[in-house]
Amino acid sequence: MTFTIRSKIGLAGAVATLMAVAACGSSSSSSSSSGGGSATGQSGGVSGGASSTTIKVAGIGPLAQFGDAAVGAQARFKRFNDTNEVPGVKIDFSEFADDKGDPATATSEVRRLVNAERVFAIVPDMSAVNPGPFLAAQKVLYVGGGYDDSYCTDKPSTSLWGFGIYGCWVPASPQVIPDTYARAYKYLSAKAGTPHPSLVLVSDDSQAGKNVARFQASAAEGAGFTVVDARGNVPTVTSDFTPYVQKWLSANRGKQPDVITCALTTQCLPIYDAVKAAGFRGAFQTPLGPVDLLAKPLAGSYTFAFYNTDTSPGLTQLKADLQAFKSGTAAVGYSNVPAYFAADMFVQALKKVKGKPTREAVQHALATQTWEIPGLVGPTTYPASTVAPTPSCSQFLQAKPDGSGFASLGTYACSTKQYKINPRFTG
Repeated sequence: MTFTIRSKIGLAGAVATLMAVAACGSSSSSSSSSGGGSATGQSGGVSGGASSTTIKVAGIGPLAQFGDAAVGAQARFKRFNDTNEVPGVKIDFSEFADDKGDPATATSEVRRLVNAERVFAIVPDMSAVNPGPFLAAQKVLYVGGGYDDSYCTDKPSTSLWGFGIYGCWVPASPQVIPDTYARAYKYLSAKAGTPHPSLVLVSDDSQAGKNVARFQASAAEGAGFTVVDARGNVPTVTSDFTPYVQKWLSANRGKQPDVITCALTTQCLPIYDAVKAAGFRGAFQTPLGPVDLLAKPLAGSYTFAFYNTDTSPGLTQLKADLQAFKSGTAAVGYSNVPAYFAADMFVQALKKVKGKPTREAVQHALATQTWEIPGLVGPTTYPASTVAPTPSCSQFLQAKPDGSGFASLGTYACSTKQYKINPRFTG
């Protein structure tokens, strides 16, 4: 397992998660084309006459981590085209460019897509290193996971050109943190039998890791936990967690905490083994999500998903769209699912535009929309979500004790609460 791109804030344990877990098990397929006709040579990736319009889009991200992303986006675009969702408008998905997780490569590839391929928009944008300022200057839309701070502003704004499916996930200096611990608090406080269960938050010793500790601790305490320790002090490269385990297990006034939250990525697996071996009896939580290949090594631990994993019409439609595009394709929560969501967000904005779509018209639709797939994901409300996910929606789950999969511990739900960064936490 490898970890190539690090999240800037803990609300995203999820962001780091997507990158890390993807490296564990995603395919590294080549860039994919829709075969839906070219729009090259046309200004802004739009071709066609008054009654026929083709919009050219492309995706970008680290292919080794998100090899299935192109499939997710194309599955949604195929339904758009096949069912004539916007009469006279077709979406031509040209490729998924590989940025290799490298800022220089991302800049080069984005410039090629904009200047040579003349794309209308970048969908899905799965990059954490894409040149957001360049895209904004060129007035090129990008819709994706929201893995860099170009999706963020200090105050709600309708001027951005980048839109994340969950809103601003990784602001450089957040003013508030969303209520990401609400579902965990509800379940774990009942399990611990106390209204304020004690919590230790574990992160690494990079500056990003220290920020993770600060921000997540603020969210956890806001939700109702008593945070007894929240530090970014674990070396980014280590296999020996012994010096830290006893400190974690005595952080609650000499006693074990009720909860240990690991805000790292694949390091959470050996940390889980280490605290169990030392006799930890409380709840262990990770940001790694319901990934089947992790169910056994993390058996008994807790995690969360940012969409509803229970059966719903929206999930049924997603799975059907994936099958219609490529038979045998399973929904992969860290790759083709967020790419599908990005494509759907773009489609819903297109459907709000009157007349022939322009970049400016679609940007306005994105900047003022409330996006959701009812019962599956969202709502994500813009422009409020340029500051922080508004509302914050998730589902709390447990890796089954026998390691056979994940069980939902409550319904998918949302919270509009936000908390200020607590100065008590220094990381």
